[in-house]
Parts: sequence; C-alpha cells; structure tokens
Amino acid sequence: METIFAQSSKPGKAGVAIFRISGPKSLQALKCLLADNDNLEFIPRTMYYKKLTDPKNGELIDNALICYFQAPSSFTGEDVVEIYAHGSIAIASLLSRVLLNIADVRLAEPGEFTRRAFLNGKFDLTAAEGVADLIEAETIWQHRQAVRQCGGELEELYNNWKNSLLTIISLLEAYIDFPDEDIPQEVLEEVVSTHQHLKDTIIKHLSDNRRGELLRSGIKLAILGAPNVGKSSLVNFLMQRDIAIVSNIAGTTRDIIEGHLDIAGYPIILQDTAGIRASSDLVELEGINRAINTAKIADIKIIMLDAVEILQSPSYLSELDSIIKLIDKDTIILLNKIDLLSNRGKLDSLISQLIPLSNNYLKISIKENIGLNELLKNIENIAHNIAGLTETPHITRQRQRAHIEKALEYLENFNIENDLVLATEDVRMVIRSLSNITGKITVEEVLAKIFSNFCIGK
Repeated sequence: METIFAQSSKPGKAGVAIFRISGPKSLQALKCLLADNDNLEFIPRTMYYKKLTDPKNGELIDNALICYFQAPSSFTGEDVVEIYAHGSIAIASLLSRVLLNIADVRLAEPGEFTRRAFLNGKFDLTAAEGVADLIEAETIWQHRQAVRQCGGELEELYNNWKNSLLTIISLLEAYIDFPDEDIPQEVLEEVVSTHQHLKDTIIKHLSDNRRGELLRSGIKLAILGAPNVGKSSLVNFLMQRDIAIVSNIAGTTRDIIEGHLDIAGYPIILQDTAGIRASSDLVELEGINRAINTAKIADIKIIMLDAVEILQSPSYLSELDSIIKLIDKDTIILLNKIDLLSNRGKLDSLISQLIPLSNNYLKISIKENIGLNELLKNIENIAHNIAGLTETPHITRQRQRAHIEKALEYLENFNIENDLVLATEDVRMVIRSLSNITGKITVEEVLAKIFSNFCIGK
C-alpha cells in the first residue's frame, strides 16, 4: 500500500493548516522533515512541537505540532501522521512540495483516506457516506441525520435484516439437506412468518417519500402567483437580502431564481418564479411554463394571491386556474396586501368557497410585516412532516434505495411451495443486495464513484 498525504484543512489563509499522511512510510516521511530526527521515537497519540525543514537545504518551513497514530488505531487503520502548521498559503505550498519529493509518497486522491478506512474495516459504506454528509451538512437537521448514519444506524438495521435472512436459509437448508428427516411443520411456518415480516418491514422502509434524501439534498419550495403580487419581496424577506428585483412593472421575473436558506434547521431551496398571467410575449410565456413545471415537482408550494384583487375582481381567481389546480396538502396559500383591506372577514368567507384545501392559508402583508412569523412556522411544520427525523433511520441516497428495491424483488419472488432450492437462492440474493449497501460485497467502480465525491484531504 502506498503512502499518501494531503492537506485536510481548507486551503487558503487560516489559523492552522492540517496535513495528514497515511501509509507504511508515514513516520519515515515525517522524519525527512525534521532536522533532529536521529534516533527519534514517537509515542503514539502524543503531541510534539517540532521544527519542520526542507531536507534539500535545511531551510526552516515552520514550527509545528505533530501527532503520530499507530496502526490500526487511526482513522484509516494505517500508520498516520498529522501535522498542524500555521495556516499560510506559503507554508502549505512548501509542505506539499517537500512531501511530493519524498520517495514512495504521493498526493492523495479525493476521499482516499476515508476509502482506506472503509477497506480496513473502520466502518461500513453507509457510515462512509455519513462522513461525506457530515462534512457537507449546512443545517442542524442535516447534521443530526449524518451523525446518526456515521454512528452505524443504517448498518445495524440492514445487518438485523440479514440475520433474519440467514435464519431463513438455515431452516430451508435443513429441509434440503435432510429430506428424509422428520422436520416439524413449525419450521416452515417460521420461515413463512419471518419472510412476510421482513417483506412488510422493507416495504415500509421504502415508503418513506424519500424523506432522508430530501433532508440531505434540500427541500424545494416554489413561490407562485400573478405578477406584482409580492413574490420577489417575499423571497427577499426569506433570504434576508435582495436576490430578486422588486418592481411595479409586471413580468420582471422571467426565469427561476434560486436561493438556499435554513428554516428551523431544515435546508430549503427557495425558488422564485415568473408571474402567472395571459401573455403573448414568447420569453415571458417560457418563464410561465417553467414556473408551472417547477411547482409540479416542488416539495412545498407557496401560492401568493392579492387580497385586494380577490375582493374587487370576480375573474381574478379564474385567471389563475393553472396554479390553483396545483394546491395540495403541502401548499401554503398567502393572501398578501391585507393592510389595504378594511373588511378582512369577507375575504375569509370568499376564500373558503373558491379555493380547495383553503384551511392552510395565511393573511399577510409583506410591506407591514404582518403574518410573516406565522408563515415561517408553517414552512417549518411542513418541512418536519416531509423530511423530519424519526426513530427509524432513513435511506439517504439513491444508491441505497436501488439495492433495497432489488432486495424486495427477490423477496417477492420467494416461494417455498415451488422449489426450496430456488427459494433459498432468492434469499441469498436478498442478502447480496443488502451487503452491497454496506459494502460487504462491492465492486471497484462503485467505490470509485462514492469516494470521488469527498474532498482531497478526506
């Protein structure tokens, strides 16, 4: 196994630059950087303060802290050295250049440290993916999901399933290997019962509306409405900065404007869309079509209506029929500009008659900051319902889901009334599918794809 190194901290100016070296020649590489390396013995997990020098000319690079982790008690399971130098670009560049010039030491590929940890049995593939998610986490709920996955929750769940499957195989093989023996009927009944319970459990696990994947990648929230209803003002309020143009001129927004925000710990991908109206402008029509299509695949929809227009224009809602049809249980209806109304009770009566599912509507004024805190709470509640953590761990990646779906296919093919040998083989294929998730059975191409998404120092 080659010895590798990389800067594990973010490149650029910082208080500290952390370098990691992993492999059989880690200590040898470190000693090349030390002027006083004669007979120097490093006690594992002990911090040392040393001068780092260029072995070619003895020039001082930096005074740094150094720690040695002896295999297998390290992150990668190999001998590991970590260097904590001052975080200047010049020092990082010098250290990289010197390490590259040491024989049998090379720069690590993206994710190679974590990949080696996986290959050395430090954790399974789902935990490795959890490490990547932990690094990328931007909100508290993303962080909590990643921590649970790093801790092995998914691995434990799938291993429990595999243990049930191994029980089925052992019982079936007793029938196959000893056909003349008087094996109780209860044995087959246990096989059938265990199979059915596991199948029901996997179906439930798959029927999660992708909540783990939503939490990991972000919840899409689309804002729709007629021109000049206040969509862009709402976007700017939610983002706490001006990312959308606010203008009295209708049709200002023609393409999808996206922003990322954190609402109560949930990652929200905010999407401002073109105003919906009848138009002959080809560019504006394209924007309207994009708005409708964006709303159809959004996880949460906010439909903004002009409270004044609802009361004054009988045709207002019918002109917005294309977005009214999109209202579902995860839609929030906003009646904006209520500061301009004198009779708000009449508005309530009219809305309940004209709009389906209108119990989830709010009367707001963006201009006067009325009802906006309640809006944030509504978004939080829907986000929790569709992506909140539960006691059971969730699928977080399409790769995991694909293998579980394949496992379910084999479970559905399972039939002990036909051929016990074939039924046993179906169970083995279920185990194989689950093992592909945790990485107990895997292929090089899969590993390359997973670990290439890590940063170089990880």
